[in-house]
Amino acid sequence: MGRMSILMVIGFNVLFAVMGFNVSKVATKSYENYTSYYNRSMARHIASSAANMAASALTFNPEWRDGFSNVGFSGGRFSASVTVPGPGMLRVFVTSTYNEVKDTTILILGLSNFSRFAYFSDIEGNIWWITGDTVWGPFHTQQRINVSGNPVFIGKASSKNGIHLGTRDSNPIFIGGYQSGVNLNLPRDFNALKELARTGGRHFNNEDICLQLNADGTATYRIGSWTSVPAYTMPIRDLAPNGVLMAENANLRLKGRLNGRLTVVATGSSGVAKGNVWIDSSVTYNRNPMTDPGSEDMLGIVCDNDVIITDNANNNNPANGVTVHASMLCRSGGFKADEYNRRPVAGTLTVLGGIQQYQRGPVGTFSGGRIVSGFQKNYRYDERLMFSSPPLYPSTGTYEVLSWYE
Repeated sequence: MGRMSILMVIGFNVLFAVMGFNVSKVATKSYENYTSYYNRSMARHIASSAANMAASALTFNPEWRDGFSNVGFSGGRFSASVTVPGPGMLRVFVTSTYNEVKDTTILILGLSNFSRFAYFSDIEGNIWWITGDTVWGPFHTQQRINVSGNPVFIGKASSKNGIHLGTRDSNPIFIGGYQSGVNLNLPRDFNALKELARTGGRHFNNEDICLQLNADGTATYRIGSWTSVPAYTMPIRDLAPNGVLMAENANLRLKGRLNGRLTVVATGSSGVAKGNVWIDSSVTYNRNPMTDPGSEDMLGIVCDNDVIITDNANNNNPANGVTVHASMLCRSGGFKADEYNRRPVAGTLTVLGGIQQYQRGPVGTFSGGRIVSGFQKNYRYDERLMFSSPPLYPSTGTYEVLSWYE
């Protein structure tokens, strides 16, 4: 009996020893796993933080290329380099270490284009956004947003000087978020576009241009007026190989149906009535992206002064109205209708694209909710402009993150 007791005690001791060893082994392994996970997480945290620091530095100074070298942070270290993989692009390569664990983050940034804005204004003046108004894409103003009621902003909205509420119960709806204090200036000039038009596109100087876009992928232009001869017709890819056509110190008149991608530019002083683009009849895409998502047709209209809906018979048919498919940028003017307060009721002005302008222009007059002259507005954002832009469309000079790899 005594011998059996001794054997049982020895057996239990061995069993408990094995169990204790296994428990200790499991505890040690758990600690090692936790330590490894913590080190990896910290290395990832440091790399992500460094990438955000680099992106922030580029936001405040787009010319920043210094990077970071062996910077201490949160008990570890990081380095970052900035390179230029292609025109209008930056690559930020970040490495981090924490307790000898390494991690990497790569950012690809691209120059942001003004075409991404559904609506942009330098001067809002006494323009109010009211209940029933909807902005379908990104919005920015260099002044304050005047709000009365409950307008809806689908894309991200921003302003330099905040929001002014017209009534106590005004409550704008920002589905894409809102940011105040954003300072974003329109281009000072179009010299870069002029050089691009000269070297790889089509450049006219001191000559008014009448340009008709054709559904077969060609364009026909005349110098002077629509009745001038000769008329030149050629594929858009031959007319402006890089996609930019400029009328310098002149006006450009436009109509037709675009099959392809093109940016047209008119420059000149408002004092001599130059630098305007006149819409003499509807300008549309051959394939409407609203009904054909595969459409690659895209037009940019860029000018020093105004984009103007001409007061003529083509544009004053209420049954048809006027349609413009384009992203439009007016550096010191706006998008407006000629003789907006004197022309007859002209139906609906439909815009598919975006409008970036110095000051909002009038397109009609109303009384008691009824149109008296000019146009009713129907403006929709071309959502492709969030990810694509017309050829060599003016950039904001700031970078946005296109890809983030960890």
